Amino acid sequence: MLGLGRGRSATPGPPDLQAVCKFLDGMDLRYFVDGQGKAILLSFECDKADYDMFILVDQQHAFVYVSLARYLQVPRDHPNVQAIMTRLMETNWDLLLGKFEWNPNDGEVRVAFTFTTENGMGQKALGAAISAILDVADKYYIELHAILEP
Repeated sequence: MLGLGRGRSATPGPPDLQAVCKFLDGMDLRYFVDGQGKAILLSFECDKADYDMFILVDQQHAFVYVSLARYLQVPRDHPNVQAIMTRLMETNWDLLLGKFEWNPNDGEVRVAFTFTTENGMGQKALGAAISAILDVADKYYIELHAILEP
């Protein structure tokens, strides 16, 4: 899916936001850095849907969080909340990379992946995480949205 180009060696130690932006540049991805310089925002057109992704880089705690925002909306009072939560947890069990997250306060469901960067991070690792999350999102999009239909 993503043109990862030639592999680059991992950056020594936790990368900062600029280092992650350089990796995205190396993948020829277009992105936007939020006004506070805390997150990177990207959009993707995939087979089943278009997705908005954000990447948070926490150099101090040595992790990178990659997430698809607003993948589903499942408020607590949705008539099919039990069925969708059951299916999300079954799916999480099977996933090797990534997970579904649910915010009970507003009903947002995200597809996300968090990884440690204490020993550095390379472009290939970031590209693999982005690709895997998009693949998971597209693979389950129709099935999960169908469960939400009343």
